Amino acid sequence: MKGQLYIDNKNIFTELGVATMQGNYGELVAFSPSKTPDSNDWAEEDGREFDLSEIHLDTKEVTLEFGFFSEWGYNDFVVLLSDMGYHDFNFPQLGRTFRLRLSSQNSFEMYNSTKRSKFTFVNDFPRPDGYVYQEPVNSILLPKGYELDNMDLSAYGVLVLKGSDSEILKIPAVKKNLLQNFNYRDGAVYDGEYVKFQTKDVNLKCLMRAPNFDTFWRNRDALLYDLTRLSTKTDAEGYEYKDAERMFYVDEWNENYPCYYKSCKTDSFNPIDGIWWAFTLTLVFTSFRLGNTEYLLASEAGELIVTEDEKYFIDLGD
Repeated sequence: MKGQLYIDNKNIFTELGVATMQGNYGELVAFSPSKTPDSNDWAEEDGREFDLSEIHLDTKEVTLEFGFFSEWGYNDFVVLLSDMGYHDFNFPQLGRTFRLRLSSQNSFEMYNSTKRSKFTFVNDFPRPDGYVYQEPVNSILLPKGYELDNMDLSAYGVLVLKGSDSEILKIPAVKKNLLQNFNYRDGAVYDGEYVKFQTKDVNLKCLMRAPNFDTFWRNRDALLYDLTRLSTKTDAEGYEYKDAERMFYVDEWNENYPCYYKSCKTDSFNPIDGIWWAFTLTLVFTSFRLGNTEYLLASEAGELIVTEDEKYFIDLGD
C-alpha cells in the first residue's frame, strides 16, 4: 500500500493514510474515445463519407476507489483534491503518471474503523505527453490473421478473441429509401430500386499480453498512434491529402474493410505476473457490403501469386 499511488509527489498512504483499492487500473489504460468526425450521407452510396483529414481524441472519465485508514484521512484527501483543478497521479506499479481533475464522488461507505469511497476523475490529456512513436515489439507467440494497415495485430501483442468474426460479418442496417404511405390505400409505396447499407460499429474483443510494463506501454501507445494517425494518400486526380481512415484486413476470407477508430473499453486488466489486458476495440466500418469478394490465386503456403511483371494478382473469377 505504501507505494501504490503518489498524488503531486505525495505518498498518499504514508502521509494521509489513504490507499487505492484493487481493480482500479482498468479504466486508466483504456484509450479515450475519438470525437465524432463530420460526415455526409449519400442515399445512393453504402456507408457515409467521413471527413477524416484530422481525428482527435475526446476526454475520458476514470473512476477510482479509495480506502481511508486514518482518522482525518478522508478530510485531508478531499482537501488535497480540491486545492487546484489538475493533479498528477503517479502509479509506480504501472510506471506511468496521469494528469487528472476531480469530477464527482460516486459513493461513500463507513465501516468500524475505515471509510471507502469512489471518485470520478476526468483525463483531459488522452495522449502521453511528448510521445515519440516506437514500433511495437512482441516476443509472445500469438495467432495471426487480423491486420490494421498491413500490420498484424499480433505485432502489438494483441489476440482477437472469439465472437469478433460474427461482429465483422453481421450486415449493417439498411438505408431507408423514399417511402410513401397514404391513408386511402393499403400498404405503402417504397422505392425498391436498390438497397444501400448504413455504417456500422464493430466491437472487436481483444486481449493484449506483455511480459512487463515497458513493453505494454510501448505496444499500447503504438496501437493508439496507428489507429489515429494521419497518412498521406493520393486521390484519382493525383492530389495528395491527409486521411485517418484505416484498412482492417481479415486473412481468413481475404477481405479489407475501410474504418476509423471510435472507442475502447476495458473488460478486465491484470497487472501482476505478466500483463493481461482484455478490452473491446470499437471501429466504425465506413462502407460495408457482402458479395464483393475476389478470389485470388495463392500458393499452398497462403501467399498470393502475382503475374510475371509482378504488377497484378491473378483473379480466379476472370
